[in-house]
Amino acid sequence: MTSWAAIAAAALLGSPAWAQDPADLYREGVAARYAGESEKAALLLGEVVEREPGNADAQLQLGLALLAMEKLDEAEAALQRTLAIAPDYVDARIALARVKLRQGDRSGALATLEPIDPANPEARILRSQLRGGDTGEGRLRLDLDLSYSALEGSQPDWKEGAFQIRYQASPRTALGGVAELSRRFGRTDFYGEARIDHRLGQGHSFYLSFGGTPDADFRPEWQIGAGASLRIRGGTNPTQLTMDGRQARYQAGNIQTINPGVEQYLANGRVWLTTRWINIFDENGTHESGWFVRGDVQASPIVRLFAGASDAPDTSEGVVVETFSLFGGLAFDLGKGRSLRLSLAHEDRDTGSDRLQVGLGIGTRF
Repeated sequence: MTSWAAIAAAALLGSPAWAQDPADLYREGVAARYAGESEKAALLLGEVVEREPGNADAQLQLGLALLAMEKLDEAEAALQRTLAIAPDYVDARIALARVKLRQGDRSGALATLEPIDPANPEARILRSQLRGGDTGEGRLRLDLDLSYSALEGSQPDWKEGAFQIRYQASPRTALGGVAELSRRFGRTDFYGEARIDHRLGQGHSFYLSFGGTPDADFRPEWQIGAGASLRIRGGTNPTQLTMDGRQARYQAGNIQTINPGVEQYLANGRVWLTTRWINIFDENGTHESGWFVRGDVQASPIVRLFAGASDAPDTSEGVVVETFSLFGGLAFDLGKGRSLRLSLAHEDRDTGSDRLQVGLGIGTRF
């Protein structure tokens, strides 16, 4: 049966990938990686390793492409497979050490380098970084999102914008913030939030956040949040359990939310599904619940598609309202760390006006 990777590679190359010699696919994949086209490289090399799982060179190159894409768990799996085939493959061992460094596992990275000849220059430099505290981190990501919502009836339309910043302070810790300006019901609110994310290693992480709105009309006066992610299965198709919780104060009263969920990766990480159980409690102790589901597909090296639905209570104005939403969109990788996102959503509300939302987002990474 034709693999998903083969279909994607065929779209890239203009001819069926399964009809091509794996050596040609390998050369194309390596060339794409050197050119900075990591997603294209991962698709091509993924097809090679599906057809030749014992090809240590292809496994290594796949791991390096995944590392460049920040898919650390998948990169680790590919490099572990490389070393299972060729235990003395020095390049694979160095690459695996770099993955462990990115994961915040400094001792694991040093242990991975241990069998390598101390005279090896690349390993020597990496050991020095590990022992001296130079992690090579400091990556910065900026995102700008704009949306316009057309409301049914006589209510004025909504206009919203959000600016986000995320700084990778260390292999394990990222600091972030968001500033949101919202125009609804003829009134304007400015909401700001600070957040810290911390990786515990082995796919486990948690975050804390705090935000607020000066002179709030419909956004929360203040809000604190916390969440965690726990990997219960690794490999190229990992499974993550998630939990998110928030305590918020609105003009209408206090609201608590608790949302457990599951993230499941498929097709060697190119497809992933997200589900959440939404639970909301108001200040009277009333409990409302619902569900959320979303699917993402890396349709090509530069295009990601997503779509989903939810049937859950909403608290956007501090009042719990049952809503049903459908949404979808696509994201483009523009190269050099830049991206473009487009989305469309429709929301049916039990009370108030239904709305149709169009969104546009851009991002860049330094």
